[in-house]
Amino acid sequence: MIMKTKLLPVLLLFMIPLLSFAQDDNNSKKEKYAVITNGFWDNWFISAGAGAQVYLGDSDGEKSGTFGKRIAPAIDIAIGKWFTPGLGLRLTYSGLQGRGFGYKGFEEHLTNPYENSSLYRQKWNMMNLHGDIMFNLTNMFCGYKENRVYSAIPYIGFGWLRSYQAPKTNNLSGNIGLINTFRVSKALDINLEARACITKDNFDTKIGGIRADAITGITAGITYRFKQRNFKKASCAQKVAASYENQANELDRLQQQLKQQQAYNKQLENELAKERNKKPEVKVEKEVSISPRTIFFNINQATVSNKEKINLKYLAEQIKENPKKTFTIEGYADSATGSAAFNKKVSEKRAQNVYDVLVKDYNVNPQQLKIEAKGGTSNMFGSNALNRVVIVK
Repeated sequence: MIMKTKLLPVLLLFMIPLLSFAQDDNNSKKEKYAVITNGFWDNWFISAGAGAQVYLGDSDGEKSGTFGKRIAPAIDIAIGKWFTPGLGLRLTYSGLQGRGFGYKGFEEHLTNPYENSSLYRQKWNMMNLHGDIMFNLTNMFCGYKENRVYSAIPYIGFGWLRSYQAPKTNNLSGNIGLINTFRVSKALDINLEARACITKDNFDTKIGGIRADAITGITAGITYRFKQRNFKKASCAQKVAASYENQANELDRLQQQLKQQQAYNKQLENELAKERNKKPEVKVEKEVSISPRTIFFNINQATVSNKEKINLKYLAEQIKENPKKTFTIEGYADSATGSAAFNKKVSEKRAQNVYDVLVKDYNVNPQQLKIEAKGGTSNMFGSNALNRVVIVK
């Protein structure tokens, strides 16, 4: 038993570095992904690109409708915003033209026969206006890095697909794609985007064996990112350490204050006991000099705690023993928190709540009390926490 008792401190000495390492490793992982959420006007961008797209309709897969004849010019113009490093939204205009093949009876888009076959070429102007949800997988899985060169960004969305030629078809569209971004500078990226759009079978005016038509495309372009362009990193370890240190210092101050208050309360109890034990035939009106009393509050709070109500109980007894005296309840707030108008309101509310406890809970004559709101102060007791106070004097 004695050997085990002696070994315990030694084991603890070996465990402390291991625990510290585990804590540091955990904090480093948190810092890798932790960022401060941006404002509404931060991380907006605009992008534009050009390339080619191919319409996949009912007759476009036949041998006479060659793939090269169905390639059409395409453009993409988008504006969007990143809400987090991994999640963003954008509104995109995709066009420009569709090309394919069809048979007689669907002349709205047909131009001329193709190589003396029964197929006719189709060509029409079109656009696809769609909203997309973007996922930056690189940031989501590898952590946010401001200067990262490459990012893979898949997206999914829905939109409105329109043909400008007769019969001016309007359909809903489902959109998926992958954006590959390559960082050039703080403001510019080069994009390579592969996309696909699914719509109803009738968009090219031909209804055939399959129930849906599709458009696939590839574009290359640039993205310009407006200020604020990046996300601010949140250092978890530093913030937690600073918070712990501030809380420990604040706790020490409050403990010292509580000890002083308890000693003072004990003194008041002794004095009160002596007064009650006096002989009834000896009636001496004694005016007790009451030193200023302090009631403390939490930040942005005006509610009187149960601990402070106990202190006010003894103060109420002294006030009632001096019915000819008037006492001032002065409310304060710390100037480091909130505006001057806010601090004025908080200090007034604190003083009013102390007044209500004395009058309603302990039956103090309201004619003996008056309230003054002093607003924010920074030099009452040398600490922001101790400046959130009401003084009765």
